[in-house]
Amino acid sequence: MTNLTRRSVLRGSVALAAARPFVGPHIARAAATTASVWFAQGFVQDEDIALRKAVADYEKASGNKIELSITPFAPERQKIIAALTSGVVPDVMANNPAEILQIYAWQDRWVD
Repeated sequence: MTNLTRRSVLRGSVALAAARPFVGPHIARAAATTASVWFAQGFVQDEDIALRKAVADYEKASGNKIELSITPFAPERQKIIAALTSGVVPDVMANNPAEILQIYAWQDRWVD
């Protein structure tokens, strides 16, 4: 096991601080974009409030736009199936992938 000394912690901190200018410009120069995100409605309203706050914080920090869709659980399944069938899907979809895998298997839509 390595012993942490004050000198090794300071050395690591200086290295991290020195690397910061090389990381920041790439993020700042990234082009803003819009992404569509689908989530199932939470069981309690606080979940949805927290998600909306996290999205708003991300949008403010990144300059990107998130088109957030929070759908009640039961209708979300039909929405996902319709999207997969039409080929117009969101950029991010939070769901149980096992359900989608089964639907694709029954429709013989898997490619070997």
